[in-house]
Amino acid sequence: IPIIKLFLSQKTNMMNNPTSLFSNSSNNTNDQDTVMETKFQNRQEAFLNEENFSALKENEMTKELSLGKNMRDKIFMQKRLKKSINFEQSQSLISKLTIPLELYQTCEKMTVELSQFKEIIQAFRSQDPKQKYSGLVGIRKLLSLQNSPIQELIDMGIVPELIQLLDNTPAEFQYEALWCLTNIASGTSDQANNIVVKGGIPKIVKLLDSSIEELRIQATWLLGNLSSDCLKIRDALIKEKAFDKLITVLASTNDRQLIKQATWAVSNFFRIRPKPPLDTVKKCFNIVARAMMIIPSDTEFLTDACFILYFMTEHYKETIKDLLDIDIIPQILKNLEIDIKFIQINCLRIVGNIASGNANQTQKLLDLGVLNYLKKTIFNPNKQIRKETAWILSNIAAGTKKQIETLISEEILPILDRVIKDDEPEIKKECIWAVCNLTSVENPIYIKKILEQGILRIICDCLKMDDAKYLAVCLEAFGNLLAFGKKNNPNPNSPNPIVEEVEKMGMFDILEKLQLHPVEIVYEKTLKLLETYFDTQNVE
Repeated sequence: IPIIKLFLSQKTNMMNNPTSLFSNSSNNTNDQDTVMETKFQNRQEAFLNEENFSALKENEMTKELSLGKNMRDKIFMQKRLKKSINFEQSQSLISKLTIPLELYQTCEKMTVELSQFKEIIQAFRSQDPKQKYSGLVGIRKLLSLQNSPIQELIDMGIVPELIQLLDNTPAEFQYEALWCLTNIASGTSDQANNIVVKGGIPKIVKLLDSSIEELRIQATWLLGNLSSDCLKIRDALIKEKAFDKLITVLASTNDRQLIKQATWAVSNFFRIRPKPPLDTVKKCFNIVARAMMIIPSDTEFLTDACFILYFMTEHYKETIKDLLDIDIIPQILKNLEIDIKFIQINCLRIVGNIASGNANQTQKLLDLGVLNYLKKTIFNPNKQIRKETAWILSNIAAGTKKQIETLISEEILPILDRVIKDDEPEIKKECIWAVCNLTSVENPIYIKKILEQGILRIICDCLKMDDAKYLAVCLEAFGNLLAFGKKNNPNPNSPNPIVEEVEKMGMFDILEKLQLHPVEIVYEKTLKLLETYFDTQNVE
């Protein structure tokens, strides 16, 4: 078992000399910031023997991405099957019609069956614009059926013909062709890739500049379907500047529907591994944050927007500073009150990435009142939300003296105690990290406060665990409290008040048992505490 890297900054010295906790050493801010910047790495190294938290988060995210794609496919089909064109809200498209309005409305209302497949294709390939349009709408409706004939249409060479309609044809033809291609892109990777190899991307991207809002929205949807499919297609889209154009659209519109659609499409570029280069995606950071200010309460939009910000702060650490600079954190914290799992988890992960940064970044969270939100999310019914919250609290507790004092002042310890008593093991253990880190506070006022809040009893209970790593952590924290009692004892000739208190709790018996522990670090720490602070000779 490696030595537990529990205490950081000046806390590192306490591993060998617990009494240094109470020394009057000067505070070197530069050294502290340097150490704090490695806080996240150290916390993870200390956690490796049991579970790699980053790996867990990676697995969770992979599951969520898969689930998200399935949900999006389902939503996509529902929209195409249920949502017909709203004529009151689509005047820009209708005003550009080259076919009679009556035919347009008739086609929108018609129903099709697979048995009409040949008739529809024949109409689509007609030279008569009215027949061609009717066939085009028929293809779109065929593709919206449960057993859509995507492959059959590809085999018949329909994709190049649809792509051709994107160039210099009436708006209603372009719109229906985009809709058909969007449905095709929802198929297999090979089916979606057919759009790419047939030269569709440049024409789709060009339509993002259309003056007709419906065309821009549908082109955005199509690019979103393509970008979520596979690495090969995503990288082809990046090469063709599709990502850049989507960001331009997002930055230049106040249309809520287009913002939602473009944000979803942009988020899909991050859902394929490996991650895209930072130089490609960094420009989207401020723009997504701007969009959150335009539509701050749309939950579908927030799910995608918060995912983007989470992904960037997780995988491009330098963007954390940018996030703090654009003053979006208050809204991210407010989003923690939205009772939607993916929004809460992504926002907690953004907060967690900031909390694992340097001391100033963590302090910014505290100054913005993050603890008021974490006090609630730690008791959320969802296990993942509670786990993310516990991890954030343990990182804050591994921070500066001021940050630990804030946790104590905000009475986080009783909350951690409740979680340790009632929650699942993996969440309990994160809270144990936080509890133990609280003992590294230097100010006697705060040590006395956590003693009043029952930290001795909490640590005593935790020392009854079986996990060797956490036993070692608790013994280290217990040593800090014993050192405090010895150093601050008003009467040096009287017994250590901490020792007297814990003996009433049966701590001596617990320590005697831990002397027999098979893991060396537990045995060594126990023996050192007994020899240093307890009168073992007078105990039978």
